[in-house]
Amino acid sequence: MGRSNSQCPSHWILLCFFISSQFWGFSLPTSIIQQNLEGFKDPEDGFHKIHCSRERSRVAWKIIQEYLMPYVEKERYQLPSTCRVHRDNDIYREQEEHKLRSDINEWRCGFCKKAFYEEKYLDKHFDSRHYNLLNASHGKCLSDLCGALHCDLVVDTARLKSKCNPAAAAKNRHLCESLANSCFPVNKGSSANRLHDFFLRQFCDAHTCSGGSKPLSQKPKKRSIVYIIFSIIVLVVLLLYYSFVYLFRRGLKRRSQDLKRIRHNGLKKKPF
Repeated sequence: MGRSNSQCPSHWILLCFFISSQFWGFSLPTSIIQQNLEGFKDPEDGFHKIHCSRERSRVAWKIIQEYLMPYVEKERYQLPSTCRVHRDNDIYREQEEHKLRSDINEWRCGFCKKAFYEEKYLDKHFDSRHYNLLNASHGKCLSDLCGALHCDLVVDTARLKSKCNPAAAAKNRHLCESLANSCFPVNKGSSANRLHDFFLRQFCDAHTCSGGSKPLSQKPKKRSIVYIIFSIIVLVVLLLYYSFVYLFRRGLKRRSQDLKRIRHNGLKKKPF
């Protein structure tokens, strides 16, 4: 687990041959040397750099899933592919969905099954070994939306008390409103219209320095484990109660029938 430093044996052979060639006075073509010696670079050090923060993209995705998608699903609304919060517009989505966590200190790559003891090493593994699965086209970076989605407030609640920057607030509000317009066009029906207004209240109205509404103020209530356990207990008690009532009434009915049968038989007996 963790980082692997194993190198291909052919690279070592080439290196020895290269040193020998320098000693004996002949040389290999430069292109061959550069192509093969690249194998000595550590791929886990972020060899393929993508200018998109994975951590902030992860925070943005979490906000979308917790504060937006429950309401979208409730309206049975399908996000258009042009919407930047759409699943397909997250450069890291496929990789993130191939993270397997089997234990508190064990993360596993869903592509090659390699194991790591921390998520950050799995992220580096994705960057170096499975970078070909990234869609690095324009507009695919969710972290670019963090200003509009209030990522900083989720990561650091102390920023709620920080001094407001009017220029930054105006920029984030403009980005936020453009997201509302592209994801929930008001001319696409009543569901889109309602979600458009909700998105403005949930994310955009707070982008002001004049004391606007609180960001991310609405969140679906999750039923706690205590509520679930209490509900199960109530159902069991009701089941036992109605079972007792049923058996009790059944017993009374049977007893009444037995008494009638005894009485009827007694009347049929002839006197001596």
